[in-house]
Formats: sequence, C-alpha cells, structure tokens
Amino acid sequence: MTEQTLPPMRATHDWPTPAGSWAYDTWGTNGRPVVLLPAILFERHCWWPVAADLRMHAAVIAVDLPGHGGSARRHRYEPDALVDDLAALIAHLAIAQAPVVVGHASSASLAALFATRYATHAVVTVDADRDVPTDHRDYLRYLQPDAVPHRYQSLATPADDTDLLRDYTDCVHAWPAPDAAAAACHWRVAVHSEPPPGPPPRQGSGWRHEVYDVPGRFAPLTAVERLTADIRTLLQPRDPSAPHRHEGER
Repeated sequence: MTEQTLPPMRATHDWPTPAGSWAYDTWGTNGRPVVLLPAILFERHCWWPVAADLRMHAAVIAVDLPGHGGSARRHRYEPDALVDDLAALIAHLAIAQAPVVVGHASSASLAALFATRYATHAVVTVDADRDVPTDHRDYLRYLQPDAVPHRYQSLATPADDTDLLRDYTDCVHAWPAPDAAAAACHWRVAVHSEPPPGPPPRQGSGWRHEVYDVPGRFAPLTAVERLTADIRTLLQPRDPSAPHRHEGER
C-alpha cells in the first residue's frame, strides 16, 4: 500500500505587486476566506494559534503587512494602496466567497476600510482604538505584549523600528467615514480584551461588541479559543434580506 502524506498544516507564500511583495501563510483552501491582519510592528506569527484552530472551518490567510516580516518595505504606506493589494491577493486565491477580514489593534482601520471598498462577508476589529498612540514606547505600553501567555511570547515580538510605526500613521487613522461603514452590507464585530474607555458604543451603530476581560490588548494570543469561536459564528452564509445586527444581537 502506498503511504499517503497529508498536506502541511501551514504553507508560506509570496504575493508580488509593483510596490513590493507580501508574505503570507495559508491554512487550507476550503471554505470562506478569513484574512488576518496583525497589528503594526508585529508579524503574522501573532495569528498562528487562531489560524490553526480555524483551519478546519475556513480558508485562512495571515499576512505580513508591507515592511514587516517577509513583506517588502515601501517608500510610502498608503491605506488605499494596501487595501487594493490585499484585495488582489484574495482574488488571486480564487475562492468564490466573500472574506471575513480581521484586523488587530492598529490594523483594524485597514480591515474596516477594506470592507467599504470590496465585497466582505464580515469585518472583525480586535482591540481597536481610534486614538492608538504612534510614539513607539507609548504604543507598546498601550498594546501590552508582555501580557501574552509565556507559551506565546515568541509570537508577539515587536519590531524595534520607530520609523515604521511613524510611516504607518495614515493607516492607523484610516477609519472609513461613518456613512460609508453604515452603507456596507456585512456583519461588524468589535472584540475588546478589556472594556474600552469612554462611553458605551452608540446604539444602532451596526457593531456587535464583545468584551473578553483578559489582560492587555492581544486577544489573538490571550483568548485564542474564544476569538476562534466568535470568528466561526461569522462563517455561515448571510441572508441579504436580513437587517444589520446591532450591539447585543446574536
């Protein structure tokens, strides 16, 4: 009997663009695409535990943002150009379902912007804040990577690159206008490791909010099972005639 070899759980790829290549990992090719964007200064490794748990349920893609990990540096990091590149990468994979796009912290704005420009099944923001500090020291103090469990600490090592964080300032603040977000037809879920500061979200904004009550702002590594479960709930087909879900709706 010929021994059969199972395909590797994770495969690494390179996506060339005129502005520079993107490095990304995939887990499987079946099911709805789930695209995972790491926070600025962090690499796609941060998403490995969640991606491994999702691989039986979706076609998972974790990218290195340009200038990070295996992705080429650029002279400029324009939000629209990055979103267009990401859309081209997803189209290249030829998976005929709209993606779930998940952005962590400072990349959450890119996920939200993507969802207003391209067909998107759901957008998930994880530990997002519209006032993310852009000073390198304040930024790391804000994200608290030291709160990540010891077994995952090696996956949450930030780049020691103050220029890169500064160069991504426009992306950090690239949140779409409220009317554009409201007009888009997709589920919107905001995950918070800790209760967000300030007043509670406005009712009717179209976002469902989940608070995990775990330390720091690294839910992809401090609440792997819960975040995986919340993403899995978004993989089912959406009834286009159904109304948008708002806070508190399941």
